Parts: sequence; C-alpha cells; structure tokens
Amino acid sequence: MDERGLWQLFFQTGRPEVYLAIAARRRLEAERSRPAKTAFRPRRGEV
Repeated sequence: MDERGLWQLFFQTGRPEVYLAIAARRRLEAERSRPAKTAFRPRRGEV
C-alpha cells in the first residue's frame, strides 16, 4: 500500500497504528541512508 492509501485509511478509521507505521518507515529509511557505525576506532598514524 502506498502512503496515500495509508493516509486515507488513517482518516477513515482514525487508527494511530497507521501514523506510527509511516513514522517508523521514514525513520528506517533515514537510518539506512546513514553510514554504519562500527565498534572499532580507526587507527591514525599506525601502519
């Protein structure tokens, strides 16, 4: 279902789950666009 369909469902039913699903999807897409964090620090000056 596209976002327009989700918004139509939200307005028809008033279900907050739809709003939360849209927010979660946007948050996930934003996280995917950022580089991954690693547990290791890069070595500087050491070869």
